[in-house]
Amino acid sequence: MAKRTKVKASELSRKHKHVSRRVQQQQRMILIGAAAFVVVLAGILGWGYLDQTVFQARKAVARVNGEVITVGQFQKRVRFQRATYVMQTENLIKNMQTLLQNPMLLGYFGQQLQAWTQELNNPQTMGQKVIQGLVDETLIIQEAKARGITVTDAEIDKALQEAWGYYPNGTPTPEAVPTEIPTPTYSPTQLALLPPTATPLPPTPTPAVSPTPTATFPPTAQPPTPTPYTKEAYQKAFQNYLDQMKKLAGLSEKDIRDIMRDQIYRKKLYQAITADLPHTQEEVLARHILVKDEKTAQEVRQKLLDGGDWSELAKKYSIDPGSKDKGGMLGWFGRGQMVKAFEDAAFNLKVGEISQPIQTQYGWHIIQVLGHEERPVNNYEYQKLQQQAFQNWLAQVKAKAQIEIYDIWQQYIPTDPKLPPDIEQQVQAILATLQRQQQQQLPAPSQP
Repeated sequence: MAKRTKVKASELSRKHKHVSRRVQQQQRMILIGAAAFVVVLAGILGWGYLDQTVFQARKAVARVNGEVITVGQFQKRVRFQRATYVMQTENLIKNMQTLLQNPMLLGYFGQQLQAWTQELNNPQTMGQKVIQGLVDETLIIQEAKARGITVTDAEIDKALQEAWGYYPNGTPTPEAVPTEIPTPTYSPTQLALLPPTATPLPPTPTPAVSPTPTATFPPTAQPPTPTPYTKEAYQKAFQNYLDQMKKLAGLSEKDIRDIMRDQIYRKKLYQAITADLPHTQEEVLARHILVKDEKTAQEVRQKLLDGGDWSELAKKYSIDPGSKDKGGMLGWFGRGQMVKAFEDAAFNLKVGEISQPIQTQYGWHIIQVLGHEERPVNNYEYQKLQQQAFQNWLAQVKAKAQIEIYDIWQQYIPTDPKLPPDIEQQVQAILATLQRQQQQQLPAPSQP
C-alpha cells in the first residue's frame, strides 16, 4: 500500500510542475504581449508626434527653381503675420483716444484696422498672400546670393536695433537730396498754344507702387521714430516683443532674426537693381477736356479744330473740376500716373496735336500735348520709379523661373493667434463709426 501511495505522489509532483511551467509560460506571454502593446502604442504615438512636428513640417508647399518651401516655413510666416496684426491692433486700440482727436490719423488707421481684421478673419486670403510672398522672397534671395550679396549677424543686430529706434552711435540725420527743378524752354508752337496765364504744374502725386509686402518690426500703432533709447531700454523692448511673439505665435528669437535676414537680402538686392536708374524720365505736358459721352466729345473736338478757344471750351464743357477752370491743364506727368488709355494716347501725340475722343472710366477725353521731353524727377517720383523697376525685375524673373505651388498649403493654414474677444468688439465698433462718417462725407471721384 505504501508503494502505491509513493507512486501517486510522484505523479502528482510531475503534474504540478507541468502545470506550474504552463502558468509561468502564459504569464510570460502576457507580459511579452503587454510589453509589445506598449511598444506599439508608443510607436504609434511617437509616429504621430513626429508626423505632426517633423515630417509634416518638412512637406513641400512650393518649389522655386528646385528649392523647397516647407509647411514649417509657411506656418511660421503665417503665425508671424497673424501675431503682428494682433499686436498692431491691440496697440491701436490702446492709442484710440489720441487718434480720435485727429480725423486724418483716425481715417488712415481705421483703414489699417479693417485690412488687418479682414485678413485675420480670412485665413485663406492670408495664406495665399504668404505663399506668394515666400515665392518672391525665395527668388530674391537666390538672386542676391548669385550676385555675391551676403547678410551678417552684425547687420541683423543693427537692423533690429534701428527698427526699435536704437542708434548706438547717435540718431542719424537724413541727408537732404536736392531736387533739380527744370526750367522749361518753350518753342514758338508751344508758346502759341499755351494760354498767357497758364502755369504748368506737376499733377497731384499718386500712391507709389508697393513692392511685395514684408514683415513689420516692431508692430507699433504709429510709424517708428528715432528714440534716444539706452541699450538697456532697447534690450528690454526687444525682449518684450520676443516674449509676445513666443506667446502668440510660438516663434523663437532665431525665427525673428531669420525673417529680418530675409528683409535685409531684399533691401540689398533692391539697392543693387535700382542703383543705375536714371534720375530723368519721359514726360508730357498736356491738357484735356472731359465730357460724359462720345457725341459731345466729337462736337467739342470739332470746335477745337475749327479754332475754338481751348480755355473757354474747357470751362463750358469739361466735367473735370480739377482742371476745367485752368484751361484743362494737367501739368507734366510721366508714365504710370494716368489711366492706361489716357497715358497711351498722350504719349503718342505730337506737340500741338489734338486726339480723337479717348474713353476711360471717367468719361470721354479730348487731349492735346503741349510738351514732350526727358525731365528730371523729384525724390518722390524717383522712389516710385525705383519701386516700379524692382517690381518689373521681379515679374521678369518669375516669368522665367520654375515655380510649383502645391494645393497642400491650404490644409496647413494656421488660424491662431486671434484677436481677443474684447478687442474684436472694440474694432467692430470703431469700423462701424468710420463707415457712418464715410457715408456722410463721400468724396468726389478724382479725375486723371
